[in-house]
Amino acid sequence: MSIMRQTRSVDWTKERIAALATPEVKQLRANAERLNDPEIVERCNEVLSERPRSGVPKRKTTVAKPGSVARTRGKKKDSELGGAA
Repeated sequence: MSIMRQTRSVDWTKERIAALATPEVKQLRANAERLNDPEIVERCNEVLSERPRSGVPKRKTTVAKPGSVARTRGKKKDSELGGAA
């Protein structure tokens, strides 16, 4: 009696994995780990490593040009509006 590896109903190529949404790739990786399939785990890791990390978007920082005046937000004082003091 020989032990045969069960055939997969889906051939998980890197291209096919890359077509999945990130949560689906993570779920596929978890299933592959549970089923002890290191090839699919590695393909999922490759696909995930090539994707940008999600989370809080990075803020764009601006650098003031030399000689520029910093602006502040808020209510203007009466003297700035040209009103009587």
